[in-house]
Amino acid sequence: MTALPDDTLAEHLRECLMELLVARGPGRSICPSEVARLLGQRKGWRWQDLMRPLRTVAAALAEIGLIEATQHERVVDIRDVRGPVRLRLHSIVAR
Repeated sequence: MTALPDDTLAEHLRECLMELLVARGPGRSICPSEVARLLGQRKGWRWQDLMRPLRTVAAALAEIGLIEATQHERVVDIRDVRGPVRLRLHSIVAR
């Protein structure tokens, strides 16, 4: 289980990530760098320094089923995958 950091940075990352995902809407995805760039701009931080903590936060949110990470349209485990990913709200499909 990925521990969800309970520090101020993690909280800022979670809030910004969810803000962008909700604004984008169901079924739509974002690039993690969009979160890092927006938060970096708001706080005066280097967005590149936010990417690793952001992936940790995203992994924890994916683990609890809130979001999904995708690569080439396939759901992946963000902790294990290399390369670019997209993030989206977890889709609930009624059967």
